[in-house]
Amino acid sequence: MNFIRRLNVGLLRLRSLFGKSALETQLQRELRFHLDQQTEENIARGMPPGEARHAAMRSLGGVAQIQEECRDMRGTQTLETIWNDLRYAARMLIRTPGFAIIIVLSLGLSIGANSAIFSVIEGVLLRPLPYPQPDRLVRLYFNSDAQPKFPLNPNDFLDFRSRNRTFAGMAAITRHDVQLSGTGQPVMLRAFNVSAGYFKVLGFTPARGRDFSTTDELPEHGRLAILSDHLWRSRFGGDGGIVGRTITLDGQSMTVIGIMPPGTRHPGNNFHAVNDGDTVDLWMPHTFDDDPNYRAAHFMDGIGRLKTGISAEQGQADLLAVLAQLKLEHPGERGWRVYLVPLYQETVGSSKRMLLVLLAAVGLLLLIACVNAANLLLARSSARVREMAVRSALGAARGRIVRQLLTESLMIALAGGGLGTLLAFGGVLALGAALPPAFPRATEIHLDAGVFAVTLLVAVATGFVFGLIPALTASKTDLQQSLREGGRGTTGGGRQLRLRNFLVAGETALACVLLIAAGLMLHSFVNLLRSDPGFQPAQVLTASLSLPYERYKDVPQRMHFFEQLVARLEAVPGVDSAGLGTDLPWTGYDGNADGFRVEGRSLAYNEKTTGRYHIASPDYFRAMGIPLLRGRFFDGHDDQNAPLVLIVNESMAKRYWPGENAIGKRITFRGDPAEKDWIQIAGVVRDVKDQPDSSSVRPGFWLPLEQEPSRTMSVAVRSGLDAAVLSTQLRDVVRQLDPQLAIADLRLMSQVSDEAFSSHRFALFLVGLFSALALTLAAIGMYGVVSYSVNQRMPEFGIRMALGARPGDLMRLIVGHGLKLTVLGAAAGLLIAVSATRLLGSLLYGVSGEDPLTFACVAVLALVTALVACYLPARRASGADMLSLRAE
Repeated sequence: MNFIRRLNVGLLRLRSLFGKSALETQLQRELRFHLDQQTEENIARGMPPGEARHAAMRSLGGVAQIQEECRDMRGTQTLETIWNDLRYAARMLIRTPGFAIIIVLSLGLSIGANSAIFSVIEGVLLRPLPYPQPDRLVRLYFNSDAQPKFPLNPNDFLDFRSRNRTFAGMAAITRHDVQLSGTGQPVMLRAFNVSAGYFKVLGFTPARGRDFSTTDELPEHGRLAILSDHLWRSRFGGDGGIVGRTITLDGQSMTVIGIMPPGTRHPGNNFHAVNDGDTVDLWMPHTFDDDPNYRAAHFMDGIGRLKTGISAEQGQADLLAVLAQLKLEHPGERGWRVYLVPLYQETVGSSKRMLLVLLAAVGLLLLIACVNAANLLLARSSARVREMAVRSALGAARGRIVRQLLTESLMIALAGGGLGTLLAFGGVLALGAALPPAFPRATEIHLDAGVFAVTLLVAVATGFVFGLIPALTASKTDLQQSLREGGRGTTGGGRQLRLRNFLVAGETALACVLLIAAGLMLHSFVNLLRSDPGFQPAQVLTASLSLPYERYKDVPQRMHFFEQLVARLEAVPGVDSAGLGTDLPWTGYDGNADGFRVEGRSLAYNEKTTGRYHIASPDYFRAMGIPLLRGRFFDGHDDQNAPLVLIVNESMAKRYWPGENAIGKRITFRGDPAEKDWIQIAGVVRDVKDQPDSSSVRPGFWLPLEQEPSRTMSVAVRSGLDAAVLSTQLRDVVRQLDPQLAIADLRLMSQVSDEAFSSHRFALFLVGLFSALALTLAAIGMYGVVSYSVNQRMPEFGIRMALGARPGDLMRLIVGHGLKLTVLGAAAGLLIAVSATRLLGSLLYGVSGEDPLTFACVAVLALVTALVACYLPARRASGADMLSLRAE
């Protein structure tokens, strides 16, 4: 009687909704028929009549659920109702564990990937720089039509600092690594020469001692040092008494005047600096002792803090006005402009585009996972048509059914979010290990409360996104037909099938966008590997060393050491050649930039002749594998007594002597040169790229070591020996020549080369991984739709087989349906990709964003995947026979 009373309540609700007694009567008959039929089946199984009746009632929606619906109709929803929703949702998912596991896994992978990538974006792009009021910090450069970013001249910096009106402070920096001795084994330290006010600009003050002052910039006062907290604790045991004492740097006594607090960061990503995550060991004052009129040498990086309320554009306009005055005072300044870059923009650099690409990729992956989940829920809802019809007939409003189905979706999404959070922990660790060595702010990447909040938000939003359409579709039930069909799920089947077809085509389109991005990046990476870097990195061991000033003051002393070093290294069995250079390709040491005059050529007003300034020994080019194009390499005759010579790269020869032979041409660094000041070009070598993906090479030149004797050099040794053996030999040779000399940065050029490709390899790996997951999800969606269609049409296939159709005909019919969806999805994906691939921008090398080969390969891959996904359902359809009709 209880059941009949509830049934009457449902019928009364139907009367208010439809006002059709004929429909009510028909529904009443259908409900009683199914109730009696199920009761009889239960009795036939041996159940007592009362228990059989209750079991039949439960099969039509459950007594507890009917009671809950009646309470909802009376507007008495409570926490108990919500709890019952959750319990019922859990029971429904437990009944179909395979279905739940597939959705939770796909959502967990995509949510975990999103959380991991977001943690990187939050640490690199969203988190403020570790300086007070970082938005006021800017980097200062010169630029011209030929040089987009160029270092400052020391004297220009002094004029900018004294004449500007918009900066609260301004500083200049240049890298100057030094050797620390007298405290155990000699060691090379990362060090910088900085102008006074450098720490004030960044917003730091020494934890002990004092900062540099403008007096310390005078040459006679410049032998001072400020230690980092890391160096103070690791080499001096945290001794506070070190302030005021002297230490030995490059053989000179330097007085320690301060110790910086922990966390003092260097504003990385400049010409001669380390990255912001690396440790800076100490700072020394830069001494300005050049001729005030000498404006040719450019080697300092500038940084400034704008006054409150001043924008970067206003600061740049201010310095441009100062530069205009300097051009009147110093004609050599012509051709330059001032270029200001916000420190945030400079720090993030090109990584911002790569991170946005990865965020778009994981976003597409999550969207594909949502579409796939919606597809699976639609398939599942077709098997629950009878349940939904009974619940509606018993009085459940459509909103009530939608709420129940959304509860199930949210439960699935939260389970996926929990799994995604666990995967995100491992993902962040894996990303930290795989990040390129020069990646900015890598130390600030970690999971925190913000990332967890975003993960929860994504999980909840995902549950609504993939659950709402199936819930609305399943709740819109034709009661009369659903109950008459005995719960076969045909009601709305055509509508659901069209919707599922649309979702599969959408999945395919999104997967194709990701696959095209991965294909373009793969094509680009192959082009990078095939490109000529201008040198041969294989079998080259490198290291750096700096001769202490006090022990190598005289040029003959330095040259004797370097000559002995190269001679002894080349005497080692198995060594082909050894050379010395002020910097090495692809290591971030780009060399100083210097301006010069070309003999017999007058400059236009906006033209500036500049080139990368390097120093090299005679065998440097052979050791690095840089081929000679014309002329000769340096040799032992290019000493202090010989005419000045240099070697230029191909870009410099083409730029300043187009259509001419550059051999024998002359340049000078003097404004009013004597004959001895002219430097003749002895050779032209192949261009060496700044980085593998550099679109062009800037002009550069090398001066012979004997004519420009430097104290700090990099060693390059070409040999087929094992790296460990060769490293030992190099250390032994240096120790024999000078036991107190430290060597640093000992590594193979092949490692340098590998690191140079790391950014492209990192992005390619992640986008490729996301693309593979997207293709797998699209294949699962395709299989689900085709399999569902086959199940619905098995009676039809049985009739076709009975009328003479062959298995191959049915397979072609099913596979054709799948291919049709794939073609539509792939076509949409290709159109979307034409616009979307523009985001890749600088990540591509030697390949267009509309590369037809990549698009064609992706289309073929999508078709092959569709064939594989459709094969099993099509094979099942081809086995249909009269048994399919009997089953109906």
